[in-house]
Amino acid sequence: MRDIYSEKNLNGLVFDLIKYLYRTKDYNEERLSEDVFIYIMNKRYYVDDKKTNFKLLNIPVCIEENVKMEDYFEFCNKKTLTLSMDSRLNEYLYYYDVPGCKEVADKISEIFKKHGFYYDFGSNWYSIAEPI
Repeated sequence: MRDIYSEKNLNGLVFDLIKYLYRTKDYNEERLSEDVFIYIMNKRYYVDDKKTNFKLLNIPVCIEENVKMEDYFEFCNKKTLTLSMDSRLNEYLYYYDVPGCKEVADKISEIFKKHGFYYDFGSNWYSIAEPI
């Protein structure tokens, strides 16, 4: 049985999310990765052309070290992932009333499930990965 909390699996979850969000555009033709921050293993990941320090298949990713998610969230699971969404993605997952929201929500769920997790909301602007 695989360890869903392994660094390899958690990094896989982060990178799969980033790839999907970067490649998917919203109803205004903006990338869903815009203003999405992923906190995991004392790191923060986000897409940023100006602060890029890592390339993921030509996706400009910024990875910040020594970032404690508990400094940003009232409720979080330090063993897993917290996804901050002050963005259009929030509308797709939380409000569920925009064009294409079902497809986006289903794909996000599929990505989490692939890595042994589901997502649940900590509030209306962030979600937490929990084991299945």
